[in-house]
Amino acid sequence: MTIARQFNILVSSVSLLVLAVAAALAYQFANVSAQGTSLLENLQRTSTLSQQLTRGNAEHLVQMQRQLVQREPGFAENLKELNYRLGERYTEYLKLDIGVQERLTVERAKALQFDSNLLSMQAASELAAGKSAEVAVSVQRLYRLHDEIRTEFDQLSALQLAKLRDVVVHLERLGNRGLAAFFTLIGLTVVGAVVSTVVLRRRILGPVSELLAASDRMRRGDLTARVQVRVADEFGQLTEGFNFMAESLAESYAGLERKVEDRAKQLHDVQAKLSRAEKMSAVGLLVSGVAHELNNPLATIRGFAELAKMELTPGGDHAKAIGLLDEADAQVERCRKIVANLLQFARQQEPRLEAVGVNEMVDQVLSLREYELGTRNITLVREFDPSNPVMSADRSKMQQVMLNLLNNAHDAIRGEDRAGTIWVRTRRIGTSVAIEFADDGPGFRDPVKAFDPFYTTKDVGQGTGLGLSVCYGIVEEHGGEILAGNWEKGARVAITLPVGDPDSVAKNAQPAPPSPEPASREPGTTSERRALVVDDEEMLVRLQVSYLAKLGIQATGVATGAEGIRHLEANDVDLIISDVRMPGPVDGIQLYEWVRLNRPRLARRFVFASGDLVGMNQGDFFQRTLVLRVEKPFRFADYADVVRQVLASERT
Repeated sequence: MTIARQFNILVSSVSLLVLAVAAALAYQFANVSAQGTSLLENLQRTSTLSQQLTRGNAEHLVQMQRQLVQREPGFAENLKELNYRLGERYTEYLKLDIGVQERLTVERAKALQFDSNLLSMQAASELAAGKSAEVAVSVQRLYRLHDEIRTEFDQLSALQLAKLRDVVVHLERLGNRGLAAFFTLIGLTVVGAVVSTVVLRRRILGPVSELLAASDRMRRGDLTARVQVRVADEFGQLTEGFNFMAESLAESYAGLERKVEDRAKQLHDVQAKLSRAEKMSAVGLLVSGVAHELNNPLATIRGFAELAKMELTPGGDHAKAIGLLDEADAQVERCRKIVANLLQFARQQEPRLEAVGVNEMVDQVLSLREYELGTRNITLVREFDPSNPVMSADRSKMQQVMLNLLNNAHDAIRGEDRAGTIWVRTRRIGTSVAIEFADDGPGFRDPVKAFDPFYTTKDVGQGTGLGLSVCYGIVEEHGGEILAGNWEKGARVAITLPVGDPDSVAKNAQPAPPSPEPASREPGTTSERRALVVDDEEMLVRLQVSYLAKLGIQATGVATGAEGIRHLEANDVDLIISDVRMPGPVDGIQLYEWVRLNRPRLARRFVFASGDLVGMNQGDFFQRTLVLRVEKPFRFADYADVVRQVLASERT
């Protein structure tokens, strides 16, 4: 039953004498109720638009602040779209039935918004043009404009609240006039007027006051403000609408907070990746130089140890000396592997991708250490995908990753001095191939730091802390992902890589070309060959001269590229072996370019000896010229093979 009908029944029962007055009053109150309902609905709409405009202005500033921190390509288009939406909200607001002062306030806010839009677009243009000073001035003016817009909205809220209070006052005055009319008629009219006033205050003024209080709480930021629905009348419907609006606003605010939290988490993840990349880049620059310098003395130690072994005869008094030299060579090999890991870590070269059978590749690596693991009571459990998945990878690099992970699992179990198990699993997941190494060792102490360079929990002398860092770099090069963690039995490392083409696996297995035999001397020349050795390390020059003498080649050594050019201008040689990095105006590459232009016959008999073949493989010069190379610290056999191969090129 509506409020107007209840009021008519009450007045009719009091007295038929005042029927006309009661009917007129009932009509008046019904009209006031309709006006109040309309006003509150209008107030609800204007309040919603005010909140939307306020959020839009806040988003306007947030976009500009975010753009100052990190430029976004679509910022200008997003800004235009936001400005267009704000303009539509202002137009919608002005179409509502609002008062003169309220309309003037909205018009002023709209004008300020228009200036803000123009200024924001100007700031975006200045930001794109790199005008930092002009952008700073524009942003300051933009803040002032938004403060003025906020002031207009505060005034708009005050006008809306004043309008609502005027309605309450008007209703109170109307009730008082009704009481006076009833008192002038008869006592029954007075009683009826009193009852009517009580009803009016309880059914109209009470809900209006509650709505006003709840609206004021929401304006101050309390989104939990709700109004109890007492009766299913017009005010009950209005109350339900208010509660629905408040609930929607609270959900929107909660959703905005969740989005902000998600964005903050994403930003934190990106910052963590950037921090790791920055750390690895800085360490890479350091270890690249250190590793290159270590290879020269290692080459000297290994070379002279081999020369000394050549002078000794096996057995007898020389057996102990040969054993010591073998032990020294083993330690040099250990250092060489550490340096190779350093260079691999420092220089991320592009992988040579091919289709690789995962099961076969992993099984080959496991077979290398299966016997040794068995002697230490460590069991290998293969859980391979029977479909034999294929991945797109650089075979040698992925074998290095598998071997590193296997060694880590072995070292973890061995450190506890007990028997153990290592599980190796392969499986295909959609368009990816997963490889997993798990063990029942102690697990990772800190999985987050597992891939940090030089981080290790092994005893001093038992590890370099580069194994997992190298694995991380190789997997990243391949466009894959590697994760480290613990499970209920120990540690687990999972690798995910793109799937390859199974049909191309057989095509990749091609026999290696046979090593060329050394060529004989051309007719009419002496049997002894001559070589030029260019290296700034005196001991390496002496070592290579001795190596070449063992091969029956007379060698001359110089310390700089400039000395090498002077020697070539005055002498004829059959072979040139040069370092890459050397002091002075002429390094190894510049020496080769001089030979190519002035002694083209020797360009095919040029060999580079370097301690950083990884970096050399990345250079455009080495990919273009395909000059033969030998890696320091080299063995005599490897050095001799390269020399014979170069001299054999005389036949081709």
